[in-house]
Amino acid sequence: MYKSSKPKIERINLSAKQNFLYNFHLKPAELEAYLDEYLVGQGEAKGVIATKICTHFHKAKNLLMKESRLENTGFVKNNIIMIGPTGVGKTYTIKLIAKKLGVPFVKGDATKFSETGYVGGDVEDLVRDLYWEAEGDLEKARFGIIYLDEIDKIASPGEIIGPDVSRTGVQRALLKPLEETEVEIRLPQEGFQFLDLPEETKQKKRKLTLNTKYILFVVSGAFQGLEEIIKKRLKKQSLGFLSEIEGKENKKINYLKFVTPEDLVNYGFEREFVGRFPVIVVFDPLGEEDLYAILANPNNVIVLNKKRDFKVYGIDIAFTHGALKEIAKRAYLEGTGARALARILEVALIPFERLLPSKEVHFLAITEDLIRDPEGYLSSLLANPKADKWQELYKKALREEKERMTQFLEERQSLSQDLSFELTPPRLNLLFEIYKNEDIELSQALEELSYLYKQIKTYENTFSKRNQIQVQFTEEAIDYILEEVIKRDVGVFSFCEKHLSRLEYTLSLIKETTKKDKFLITKQSFVDPDRFLEDLLTN
Repeated sequence: MYKSSKPKIERINLSAKQNFLYNFHLKPAELEAYLDEYLVGQGEAKGVIATKICTHFHKAKNLLMKESRLENTGFVKNNIIMIGPTGVGKTYTIKLIAKKLGVPFVKGDATKFSETGYVGGDVEDLVRDLYWEAEGDLEKARFGIIYLDEIDKIASPGEIIGPDVSRTGVQRALLKPLEETEVEIRLPQEGFQFLDLPEETKQKKRKLTLNTKYILFVVSGAFQGLEEIIKKRLKKQSLGFLSEIEGKENKKINYLKFVTPEDLVNYGFEREFVGRFPVIVVFDPLGEEDLYAILANPNNVIVLNKKRDFKVYGIDIAFTHGALKEIAKRAYLEGTGARALARILEVALIPFERLLPSKEVHFLAITEDLIRDPEGYLSSLLANPKADKWQELYKKALREEKERMTQFLEERQSLSQDLSFELTPPRLNLLFEIYKNEDIELSQALEELSYLYKQIKTYENTFSKRNQIQVQFTEEAIDYILEEVIKRDVGVFSFCEKHLSRLEYTLSLIKETTKKDKFLITKQSFVDPDRFLEDLLTN
């Protein structure tokens, strides 16, 4: 149960480097750029959410680093209401942010509360789950994010006679945690494997409480019917701009963009409840082009997961532009946003996933024809799986996947700018190899390539210090090393040691006889070391 107590002065040790806020320096534009890597469209929504979440944590950090006399001056949280149709990325947005920030994240469903009719325990459990999500780290849990979906389902319709425990009651039960309260952390029942702790420790943990002052709450819903409330208000106000925008041909208006707190009150929310959410964000419906852009994004989990499904059977798949456009077209007609993309893809590919593992097929091009007529495409493939046209289609799909990856990088210059090396055409090829072979997000492939590059520079430094000389790999040599370690799946150090150890004596000899101590290590030192040494000695 909730404990009512006087506000306490916070005593969070921000000098401890393990504290989340200690190392929090993220700026709104940086967080928005991160969201752009994964989320298509929704520019306004991403900008507002990134800004308010960054401000929330910076404000908490600033307040807690003040002198104690200033710590209790008050803290208004940037709790967020997200409004938009299903499948536009509301949940995904918050999950991405929690992952980027490294804060514990808990997702709940408001319909669960309305079904039970018992409001207190369920609301408390959301806060407790945050503690367990933080693996028992109380300080980390205090800066977590609680996400509550289907929030529109707890709006009271207004015609109920008597107390509305399942709807209005839930709203009122959420008021305190939305602002600040203490929630007692209870241990799970005995026998829970996670807590094989001494009795003394268990007694201490039973007395733990989690303060919700800095926990950020984000709620979302489709809010069906809210648009009519907004229309009615706007028409009653006789705003000139309304008739102007309605008069434009082929202009579909998203009336939700004009939502006000008063509209939410009229929708069925308590005024106090709405007041706890100073930030209202509206997501746009997704068009056909948006759905195509989602699939074309190299970080898209729908496409990547399907690649992984086939990879477990030793089958590589690649998607043409036409296939992605056909999937997007069909998904748009369903009207359920991005949720339809995975379903359409599954329906088309399940027959292939069922039969191809038993055949001698190791690659598959997902084309527009396949999406339109899966059975006919499969029959034709199985009738002559060795035909050249299947390999040609697969190569075409690979080329188009690489085109999409390159375009994605060009549109997001910040990804390349953060690298410690130039992303030259040969390295773009290597990046695509990592992305394709491992079926990982492009951002992960970039991290892996960057790590290998840093390993090469580290070896360069190690080799120089060990021999008391200064060596530098040429760009061509670096590209060769990258290509070989990726192809052979070996470590940078072991590969370089194997090929360069025989150079050490000659380089030391040249240094002693000529006093030269700076050397360029070229690709030739790896592919033809004898010729490389001969040229060194001759020169």
